[in-house]
Amino acid sequence: MPVTLQRDLDRRNVAFDHDFIFKTHRLHFKSLITRYRGTNCVPAQNGVIVTSWQKSIYCFGSIPLEETFVATILVRWDGTVHGLSLDRRSHGGLGKLCDFTQLQQCMNRIMRGKPFEDFVRIFPSPGLAQCLHLHEVLSAASSFYAHLRVQGKTSGSEEELLLIYPRKDGVYAVNERWALGRESKTTITLRHCAPPKTSITRLPRKLDSRLQIVCDGHTVLNEDLKTRDFPEVYGQLNRMLSKLNRVEKAHYGVKGRMRFTNVTAFAGLMLLTLAHESMHAFKAMRIGMMLSELQKGGARDSCIAFTAIQNTYKPK
Repeated sequence: MPVTLQRDLDRRNVAFDHDFIFKTHRLHFKSLITRYRGTNCVPAQNGVIVTSWQKSIYCFGSIPLEETFVATILVRWDGTVHGLSLDRRSHGGLGKLCDFTQLQQCMNRIMRGKPFEDFVRIFPSPGLAQCLHLHEVLSAASSFYAHLRVQGKTSGSEEELLLIYPRKDGVYAVNERWALGRESKTTITLRHCAPPKTSITRLPRKLDSRLQIVCDGHTVLNEDLKTRDFPEVYGQLNRMLSKLNRVEKAHYGVKGRMRFTNVTAFAGLMLLTLAHESMHAFKAMRIGMMLSELQKGGARDSCIAFTAIQNTYKPK
């Protein structure tokens, strides 16, 4: 287990120092997919400074793909947004094609003066925010900030580390969480009864498997997963994993929708892990295609970045 980010939170105020996020790379982990995220809230003279970050590391092949997003929001004492900034070292899936200046201006133009807790109501989908990852970061930040306000607090932190490993018979994942002095550990095991069949984008379309979720030593779910097409795979996984979200809400005493969690991304990341063995050339582009399909869930339109990838590369 690598040194956790919580120790960095104890040593410094991440609202002003984001270095440790950008200095963590694939060498710190042995997993195929690593995703860590967190939120830190500290009181300031004019309100509360909310810093939220998310880093995903995909080790598909010899060159890892890293996506790092760090956003800082100043929320006035009345709960409205005074301003939002993105760390310019942030790096999305399209590298320089990710226009953070434009995203920052867009967020400030729309969110300034609005209640931060209403972020998801104002931007109900990643497409409206023009960036999937930024939407995830700000959704988590607004959710955690709202949770603190309900408790009458102006400071607090939470962080989460997810590691996903492929196995010959399926997928194994470990998710560790630290929030407001409490900890939890969840393991997710997807074991195949028969080899999965994949689509043209290499995503599983037919599964005959069993999914087990264990949270802090207690079995939350142990069910068969049998599907006929990709939308059913994605839907069934999300349905099963939503039970974990209810367990987390009860554990941390969260009212309403809990968005400061990796649970919402579990299904997509596990499907990427299942698909990795069928990829050959153009791995990064294939990952982009998969992310596009996963984000759409087989129905919705994807965001600008993933649409650009989709238009750039068509699998043969």
